[in-house]
Amino acid sequence: MSDAFEGRTFPKGVLIAVGALLGFTIVMIAFARLTGYMMPQAPFLAEVESRDIRFVEQTDGSMAVRDGASGELIQTLPPGGEGFVRGMLRSMERQRKGFKADISEPFHLARREDGMLTLEDPITGIRLDLRAYGVDNEASFAVFLPSAPVQR
Repeated sequence: MSDAFEGRTFPKGVLIAVGALLGFTIVMIAFARLTGYMMPQAPFLAEVESRDIRFVEQTDGSMAVRDGASGELIQTLPPGGEGFVRGMLRSMERQRKGFKADISEPFHLARREDGMLTLEDPITGIRLDLRAYGVDNEASFAVFLPSAPVQR
């Protein structure tokens, strides 16, 4: 059996195009790093509903979710429950360690005009679009908004 490509050389035009693309990419990254240029991001739409919320770890392993302004209990997360919420908080807590702040400082939860739900950490400046994590995970934070029914 003979190989169909035996004796054929790889097309030089393809090699030149790939080399040019890689070179252009490296030059653009270097330019952005050296000048500090950043592409503008799409702005977030205005908030239609929001609440500052605090997460307070309880001695029994549960977590109290409280209104940041009034201190009113919104919901109690059972020990080991609500894995997505707890996972997000662990991630945010790691970021806060560099700012010498703990998890009990309030977060800002907002629903935008387009229905997007965002969680913002005013201490670190991180703002997350919760829709990116899936509808079910977004809904696990939506219950903390004022329009959601109060659960205890």
